[in-house]
Amino acid sequence: MRDPRMMSRNPHILTNYDGVISDLLAQVQTGSAENRDLREKCREHSERITSLERKVASGNVSVNAPSVQGSGDASGGDLTRRLINVENRTADHEVLLVENNRTIEQANRDMGNTRRQLDTVQESIRRLERRIDSIEHTLALRNVTLADLEEYIRQQEFSSYDGQLLWKITEYARRRNDAVSGQQVSFYSPCFYTSRYGYKMCARIYLNGDGVGRGTHISVFFVVMRGQYDALLRWPFRQKVTFMLLDQDNVEHVIDAFRPDPSSSSFQRPRRETNIASGCPMFCSLTELNNHAYVRDDTMFLKIIVDTSDL
Repeated sequence: MRDPRMMSRNPHILTNYDGVISDLLAQVQTGSAENRDLREKCREHSERITSLERKVASGNVSVNAPSVQGSGDASGGDLTRRLINVENRTADHEVLLVENNRTIEQANRDMGNTRRQLDTVQESIRRLERRIDSIEHTLALRNVTLADLEEYIRQQEFSSYDGQLLWKITEYARRRNDAVSGQQVSFYSPCFYTSRYGYKMCARIYLNGDGVGRGTHISVFFVVMRGQYDALLRWPFRQKVTFMLLDQDNVEHVIDAFRPDPSSSSFQRPRRETNIASGCPMFCSLTELNNHAYVRDDTMFLKIIVDTSDL
């Protein structure tokens, strides 16, 4: 018998077993039909023998005259030979019937063995499917963990710890069209920190404006984020924030700044991942973008500076 673990790796095994079982069932049906035919023939022969025996008995009783006696003897001898032939043929049929019964029994045993092997293979397949499901679940969890690690590494790559962030905004034209169409009106910068264990922050920009600046200005906002060391920091957040849209010809940068309102919920200790953004809804006029090299090669640079002098 083959190892079911080896058989389960063959994609044609189940089809082969189905074919074997079909063949065995066909053999059993054929043997059953032959059995029925042989039994019918045996029944016919038995009836013929019984009929011949009755005729012989009747002939022996009715014979009186010598001439009739001779005729009766000849007829009785012929009937006897026919009777012997019938008995011989009946014996042959009985032998065939026994052989067919043995064949059917062997076929039934083979079919039982095949079914048991098939059950073993199917159980092995079910075990392998359960193992594959478990492996796929484990891989999915690892993929999630890997994605989290990649995101963490990406954040670390772009993060700074001195309160300043130089944000390179690429694909300006596409992002601007997305903002105008409403597909994506804003997006966030990478996070940055006032120090290694300081405030965690980021910026949010609307390339088609927001609020009073919608459709006419670029809006830039400052976001206080929930950090790992918030319990050790001073709240509310009070540091001065400066935004700079850099002129890539270094002629005239767009600069705006604000000091946080201590009573605003935007600068309290975060209870969620981010506080409500606060900043400059009319940071830079859209018409002003064409007067200087604020966008070049489809790229814009925005600098955010947080005053850390009193931290």
